[in-house]
Amino acid sequence: MRIGAGLYKGRSLPRARAARPVPGRLKTSLFSVLAPRLDGARVLDLCAGVGGFGLEALSRGAAEVILWERDAGAVRALDAWIERVGASDRARATRRDALRAGLPDGPFDLVFLDPPFAFWEGPGVAAVLRRAVATLAAEGRLVLKLPGKMDLPGDPAWRVERHTAVASVAYALLAPAE
Repeated sequence: MRIGAGLYKGRSLPRARAARPVPGRLKTSLFSVLAPRLDGARVLDLCAGVGGFGLEALSRGAAEVILWERDAGAVRALDAWIERVGASDRARATRRDALRAGLPDGPFDLVFLDPPFAFWEGPGVAAVLRRAVATLAAEGRLVLKLPGKMDLPGDPAWRVERHTAVASVAYALLAPAE
C-alpha cells in the first residue's frame, strides 16, 4: 500500500504483521470527501496499523497526526517511517490500545477509528464511539472503517453524516450531535 496524494505521494506505507490495509478504492473515496478538512488539521488515528489513514492525512496537509497502535512492531515501523520522511515534528506513534485506554485530550479535527472487524460485533462499540466523539472539535468528524453491511448504533452523542460501502468494507463519518 502507498500514499495516494500529497507531499509523500507514492511512498510505501510501513510494513507490519498486524496490518489491516485500507482498500485503495475506499481510501480514494474517503479522502476526496475529507479533502476540505485536511489542511492544518489536528488528527488522531486510533488502531492505526500501518498508518493508512493518519499518514495519508499527514501527506495531504494535516498539521499534527497522532497514531495509536497496540502492536509494538507496527509502532516501530510507524516511527521509522515518520523519521525517514522527516515528519517527526508533525507526527508521532504511540503504543496504546485505543479500544481500552482513555483517549488523548482533543480537540481533534479528524479522528480515524479502524479496529479489527471483530470489534464491531462486541458489546463496547457505543462506549468507544462516545469516547472518540468526545475528543472532536465542534466541526470535527469521526471516521470509521467497518464491515460494509453493518448498521451503526444510534446515540444522542453523534449523528451519522455519511455511510459509504465499497465492496465488503465501508466508511462512515460521524459528527458530534448539535
